[in-house]
Amino acid sequence: MQPHTGKFDTRQRPDSLEDAVRRARLCAMRRVATGLLIMSLLVFCIARSLIGLHPAWGYVAAFAEAAMIGAVADWFAVVALFRHPLGIPVWHTAIIPNSKDDIGRNLGQFVESHFVTEKGIARRIRQADPAGLLGAWLLAPGHAAELGQSLARAAQVLLNSLDHASISRLVQEAATRQLSKFDIAANAGQLLDLLLAEGKHQQLLDSVLSALSDYLREEKNQQQAIDFLMAAFGVENVLYKVGTAAMGPRALRSLSQSAEEVLRDPAHPARDRFSAWVQGLVLHLKDDPAWHEFITRHQHDTLNHARMQELLGSLWGVLKDRMHHDLGRDDPAMARQIALLAGKVGEALARDKRLVKALNRAIEAGSTSLVRNHRGEVGRFIEAQLARWSREEMTDRIELAIGRDLQFIRINGTLVGGLVGLVIYTVSRFWA
Repeated sequence: MQPHTGKFDTRQRPDSLEDAVRRARLCAMRRVATGLLIMSLLVFCIARSLIGLHPAWGYVAAFAEAAMIGAVADWFAVVALFRHPLGIPVWHTAIIPNSKDDIGRNLGQFVESHFVTEKGIARRIRQADPAGLLGAWLLAPGHAAELGQSLARAAQVLLNSLDHASISRLVQEAATRQLSKFDIAANAGQLLDLLLAEGKHQQLLDSVLSALSDYLREEKNQQQAIDFLMAAFGVENVLYKVGTAAMGPRALRSLSQSAEEVLRDPAHPARDRFSAWVQGLVLHLKDDPAWHEFITRHQHDTLNHARMQELLGSLWGVLKDRMHHDLGRDDPAMARQIALLAGKVGEALARDKRLVKALNRAIEAGSTSLVRNHRGEVGRFIEAQLARWSREEMTDRIELAIGRDLQFIRINGTLVGGLVGLVIYTVSRFWA
């Protein structure tokens, strides 16, 4: 290794084995933190596209939206310590290389004693009132709409950059796996048991009999029913065909009359026989191993059928097309929904001071917990090494030493932000 000359270039000076391990772990943790951001955005896009199907998707979207905000904010904070984010010389970024001398003298002690302390963080959070600031920002004219448009544009860029073939395959595999775990027999048995307990099975019988009676009263339908019976039983003999054609209408009218009799009589014996049949079916579905084995086998065969796999494989394509269609419009529904949600969050924070205090306390608790878990090494390392390093070496070494831990700030910021967003959305739904 060449002697130290005051210049430091990681491209020319090879890492030691320890540094190589640290650099690899740092890169891996960066990918994890960035992957959480991308996953949050993907979950948000999917949840927003499905929000009309079930209200639960709104909670998923709220979690993902806040997680993205926390992830981006913490990414900027971490990067700004070592360099200009995105190469843009924003004021007060690249802090470590631009302030080497001051940092060498004071940073270690300052960080340990005055800045990264539980009391200091808690005090700064209480003074800053982040929940109140968030509410005020969201209520400012145009901010909610701007946020919705920005996130919709970001979603479109991300959607265009995804490997849709891989995602489609993952969705297909996940859907197959989840459907294969669904116990059809047990769930069907529980459903029928519930119908029996509430007498709903008789209402179901009435609906079927009413529809059958209405169908058979139509003469045009009678011939279709006769043709169906001939085809089903394979009637080829001319005499049988003639007899069936002659007697079929009378038999169908008799069947219609029988259905109407059951409909008119709540105490008809057929109803008791139907109840007994349903009870027997419930017992088989719940406790008969042969039925369970038969249903499970056919469930497995159906899921693995080529047509079913093709259908499951098209799920992501359907979602992607819907998102593309919406995001390609001048005023996408996703942007409107984000703006609406942001406005409601701002209104809830402005209206409910208890919510603001609770959110600030949660942020304070999460932040002080991070300080408690990750303090100690930073100050000692800075004090021992910074004075004799060049700006480039100082930046590289500090990043190797603490960069991986700083990625945990990004990760925790993503998760804590998502949980806070979920709380805000839940409360806003409650107060809406």
